[in-house]
Amino acid sequence: MKYFVRQAAFAVGVGILVAATSFGAAAQNPAEIAQRQELMKANGGAMRVLTPMVRGEAPWNAQAAGQAAASARDAATKAKALFPAGTGPDKGQTAALPAIWERKAEFDAIFDRQIAAASNLVTLAAANNEAGFKAGFAALGQSCGACHTPFRRPAN
Repeated sequence: MKYFVRQAAFAVGVGILVAATSFGAAAQNPAEIAQRQELMKANGGAMRVLTPMVRGEAPWNAQAAGQAAASARDAATKAKALFPAGTGPDKGQTAALPAIWERKAEFDAIFDRQIAAASNLVTLAAANNEAGFKAGFAALGQSCGACHTPFRRPAN
């Protein structure tokens, strides 16, 4: 349990730091850019909770797994609507590549797969199905990677 308390404290600290450092940039960006960046950071926080459990590096905790999977599902659901035309790299500080708007249907389909994978994990966690959760986690990770490679500028 101490592990999860540390993870939560870490996530809150990172959120405060990110909010403080991105405040100026968010003021220049369309609102959608700032909102989707916050949601993607929330996704990263969810993955930092889930990945150690799936790898066996942290003990299985169905409640924490369900909450993190629900966070990933909710972030993907909200983020899908936050990529309208006019919110690309020419409009503000974003790692979103123009390919998003050039291949919007493909991009949106990835969010649909992420939502479905995360929803499945929520169900499996609620049933305390650790083995099923671990097996289903790959679909969530694959949906994240399917977006990051063609649609996100690599970190410097």
